[in-house]
Amino acid sequence: MVLIIQKGPILNEKQPILQSGKALKQPLEIIDFELKDQKNQVFTKNDFKNQFTLLFFGYTNCPDVCPSTIYKLSQMKKKISQDIPEATLEIVFITLDPERDTTDRLDEYMNFFDSTMIGLTGEISEIVKLSANLSVFFQRINKEDGYDFNHTASIFVINTEAQLGASLSPISSLEMLEEDIRTLVSK
Repeated sequence: MVLIIQKGPILNEKQPILQSGKALKQPLEIIDFELKDQKNQVFTKNDFKNQFTLLFFGYTNCPDVCPSTIYKLSQMKKKISQDIPEATLEIVFITLDPERDTTDRLDEYMNFFDSTMIGLTGEISEIVKLSANLSVFFQRINKEDGYDFNHTASIFVINTEAQLGASLSPISSLEMLEEDIRTLVSK
């Protein structure tokens, strides 16, 4: 007689199944950083704590992906806030273009979508440090009439402990993103 012992999954390693992205088995620690929000207030890693945060990197002069993603995030936040009022959900946009995206420009841009959203800017060294921690690629592309950026367009889900818990695809439908956010904030 042969006895076979099969090791099953450890319950705390299970992760939710997402339609529009991937949940991390082990949340990633976010490094310390210091940026400024659109009201010129200091924003650090600690400001992510005690709520779920949907984090997106981009720039205000982006012609397509950034505004469409921010619009989706604003619509999703409204819907989830109505359906799950106890879930505290924050939307944070970090510019990759602090040269043009001043606090005043971010204030105007964020208010266009949702006045409760937070836009962050600051020293490029801080933005590079944080983007590298989250594996966000960005590259300035010079053009005759100015410049644009190629950049990672993922939506990052930061848990209540200020850790990266999942990343979602911005090209997913609003319904898929909503369902995934519900899954993550309900666990």
